Amino acid sequence: MAVYYRLTKSNMKGKSEGRYYAKAVTMGELHTLDLARIISASNSATVSDVQAVLSALTQVMEQYLGDGQSIILDGLGRFKLSLESESVSNPNDFNVTEHVKAVHCNFIPEGKIPKMGSKQVKTFCSGVKIVAAPINDVRDK
Repeated sequence: MAVYYRLTKSNMKGKSEGRYYAKAVTMGELHTLDLARIISASNSATVSDVQAVLSALTQVMEQYLGDGQSIILDGLGRFKLSLESESVSNPNDFNVTEHVKAVHCNFIPEGKIPKMGSKQVKTFCSGVKIVAAPINDVRDK
């Protein structure tokens, strides 16, 4: 497992201006059908069985997230909706249509605390190597 990166020049004002930082880059995508094929290869479920379950999962998640529930997939993480809105000085001036700009779906990966007093380790982040992307050209923003 590896996370690939490229160096990117910062355009933020202050002490980081003009400095370079690592930015994670993806090396491809896996779609539902790809995942269904991979999952079905490792157990007795067929590709269509896995696709049916994943399709039903997304429909159920959409319904219950829209009803204000958060969804916890054990071993994976938590999904919840959040709002992006403008602020108002007086609560009586707040108008949902005017001030709410977007609804976002947030994902928080599951984590474990290996021992008391140590940092939480996110499920998908442990044991990952950090590797320069095959073409690690420096990118200016």
